[in-house]
Amino acid sequence: MKRLINISVSFLTIATVLFSISGCEKRDIGNVEAGTQYSAILCVGSWPNTAYYISSISSLTSGTISLKGNGAEMTGKVYAQDVIQKDGYYYHANATSGRLGKYHVENGVLLIDKEIPFSWLNWSAYTWVDNNTLVIIGDGKGEARYAIVKVDKMTIKTGSLALDAIPEGFSTYNIGFAEYRDNKLFLGYGFGSTDWTQYPNMPVYPKSFVAVIDYTDMVVEKSLEDNRSNGFGGPTVYAPSSFIDENNDLYFISDPVGIYDYNSPSAMYRIKNGSTEIDPTYFFNYSAAANNEKAPAIWYIGNGKAIVRSRINGQSIDTDHYYTVIDVQNGALIKKLDLPADKGERMVNAVIVEDGKAYIAVNAADRDYIWEYDPASDKLTKGVEFVGGIDYILRIEKLK
Repeated sequence: MKRLINISVSFLTIATVLFSISGCEKRDIGNVEAGTQYSAILCVGSWPNTAYYISSISSLTSGTISLKGNGAEMTGKVYAQDVIQKDGYYYHANATSGRLGKYHVENGVLLIDKEIPFSWLNWSAYTWVDNNTLVIIGDGKGEARYAIVKVDKMTIKTGSLALDAIPEGFSTYNIGFAEYRDNKLFLGYGFGSTDWTQYPNMPVYPKSFVAVIDYTDMVVEKSLEDNRSNGFGGPTVYAPSSFIDENNDLYFISDPVGIYDYNSPSAMYRIKNGSTEIDPTYFFNYSAAANNEKAPAIWYIGNGKAIVRSRINGQSIDTDHYYTVIDVQNGALIKKLDLPADKGERMVNAVIVEDGKAYIAVNAADRDYIWEYDPASDKLTKGVEFVGGIDYILRIEKLK
């Protein structure tokens, strides 16, 4: 497999990501074609000569996925793989072109439902308040900004968040995870620099924060701080770094290398149901349990277990990745999954969770599959295979 060269989200100038689902009958807007429950965003080529596609997936467990008759290149609508998909609609914010759009696929073409002006926020985090209300948060030239979007008609309300002030020597907010619970938003954040002459040894602020925000008026009630780790998730428009479990407890995991901190460990934190404080009785040092690996993404699979996308230690975010199973409630590593090394990058939405099982897309050195992991039986099963010259799997999605 060819390696797709990737860089930090702050540098992203990737060519347009292109969507289509082909070979299907005409459908009603917003619905998914019969037999199409999943999709994959795929890349062909090597940077900068790359092309992006979306392919429908009829089964996660058998058959093959090819772009032949099942994916078409598109241009001029969305910018990269940082999309939000819900119920067959795609949402994308493109600060470069100055638009926020809602899109859907019909007859093999990505159609624009509506685009609205949007150029003041480098979007990083998002959360759904309800099925019609999307909150997106990011840095707007040194100011923490938000947009509340009613996605049925694509109306938008914007504003600023009174986070802790950016300290001297830093120039931007690093926006991490976002979760909505009980009329409050929980937002991970820290501080970063835009002076790329120092890359890869960027200045690192020694603390990270969680803002507790009243959703009614978007007032920041307080900021919780911690210095045991750094980089509280994000950008979550690429892959998740937090979740709320069956007990309504909020968990989030840190990825220090994502903010150029090469010394701090990846760690998991908890904010318990009904609380607005980081749980003082809980701290899971993931790096210590996983041979000093870092954790850029996590997917909750239920019953107290989660899948972690784990990166070997080092300065690069473009290196081999692995998948581990952890016990989130007790803060323990259960096992490293016996899967091929993933040759991909940090920014991959690689897992679909369905019926208590995890379906994991792996960019292997030779043949690429989606693997089924059943935690009840602790069994891995090879599923659908990607064939036909696909170089890179960027996302897999459940559409309904």
